[in-house]
Amino acid sequence: MLTRLLTWSIIAGIALAGGLKAHKDGKLIVWSQWFQEWMKGEDQAYSSVRFEVDLVDRLNYARIGAKVPILRVDAELETWLESQFPGMVLDDVNLITQQVQEAMPRYFRLSICTAGGPTLRALLDQFQDYTQSTGAEMTHLACAVRRSTGGFSYQALLVVGQRLEDFSPEMLTNTSNEAFFSTCPHCQHPHIVRVSRQQHSLGLECPQCRRTYAVVAADAAGKYRYVNEFLTGYAPPAVFAKDHSRVHELFTIWAAVHSNCVYTKDPGLKKEATDAWQTSLETQQKGLGDCEDSAIFLCDWLLSRGFQARVALGRYGDMGGHAWVVVKLDDKEYLLESTEGRPDPSNPPLVSRVGSRYVPEIMFDRYALYVRSTPGQSWKGDYWSSKIWTRVEPRSLKSRLRPTSLESAKSDPTTESAGGRIARTSRPNPAVAPFMELEEIPKDASVWQMPLSLGQEKPGS
Repeated sequence: MLTRLLTWSIIAGIALAGGLKAHKDGKLIVWSQWFQEWMKGEDQAYSSVRFEVDLVDRLNYARIGAKVPILRVDAELETWLESQFPGMVLDDVNLITQQVQEAMPRYFRLSICTAGGPTLRALLDQFQDYTQSTGAEMTHLACAVRRSTGGFSYQALLVVGQRLEDFSPEMLTNTSNEAFFSTCPHCQHPHIVRVSRQQHSLGLECPQCRRTYAVVAADAAGKYRYVNEFLTGYAPPAVFAKDHSRVHELFTIWAAVHSNCVYTKDPGLKKEATDAWQTSLETQQKGLGDCEDSAIFLCDWLLSRGFQARVALGRYGDMGGHAWVVVKLDDKEYLLESTEGRPDPSNPPLVSRVGSRYVPEIMFDRYALYVRSTPGQSWKGDYWSSKIWTRVEPRSLKSRLRPTSLESAKSDPTTESAGGRIARTSRPNPAVAPFMELEEIPKDASVWQMPLSLGQEKPGS
């Protein structure tokens, strides 16, 4: 008898201590609420769908009050959560953050909150503090709900993040974003692209295979486009003699561009910035431009006349960055300088003779870029080999997602309490327009009678 009394006393003491602790933590009220709802059958009518709608509303009401853009539900992320959440362990939110980033590399920043409670309404209250603290830079969210073991309570996982837009020149032009999402067409590695607004020309390089797959540049108005789209299909109005050879036509066009485009650097640019680019029409109208402007003009005209030509971007000796034109005609390769020297038919600039100091990194024509198949390979002077150059069509780039490795995610997780466990992790890592438009001939342009004198000097030289 005494033993039973002692046992019941111990049990009563434990129950009393547990009740006091629950009352102190506010859980007694929660469980009382659950019991009342269970008795009345009210919680059965409050579904998980209704819970998620109310949670999104609370988050967005707080953001509207703070005058920041509302969060949108990411269907792709929510589908992934629904498939993964039933088996997730919620003890380590930093691990959950890594899992989400691995599966969804498009997210630049993530904030995660987990909560548990005996009812869905109680669960909603657990997120109350968190709804007041989502960052203004966040754009999307997803939520998943499950019953805990035994089915007597609920657990919820809320993911809020900054979902990046696909990279494109249009997005770069029309937004102030400095981070975008892209997928390398060479190795299919999904990654984040960081851009500098000080630069007018930018090369996109895959962080995994280290190969360039796109180059964009801005014009004087600040509009970005892929560099091959500066070759707009324009050619000056000109009349060529029918009895002249293709080589003579090549030199005639080269001489015309060389003589009517005064080399000049873009004015007013900061020292650390790259320059703005011009189309062929703009270069002809101005009568001046730097190396890539005159190279684009020359290449555009040659392409319009049916020549096999490309603009090359790379290095010239110790002088640094430069642009020139290469042409393949009758199994011979010509290297045309549009800014220096003077076209001399008696001394044709064959690549084999004049190209030793020119090292191209990127080439392009109207339809594609040509990038080195092997980064850092020694240059042997072959501008047309498919073994040396890989063809990339920028407008065909697609964001095909593939999970990235956890090692590639540079995380800075922090944990704080806000109605549950929260972890924030940030990782620094298209709209499609018509491919090209044929530029109109300027109204004040005179018809150029060809051939010009190949010995004609540049204006002002």
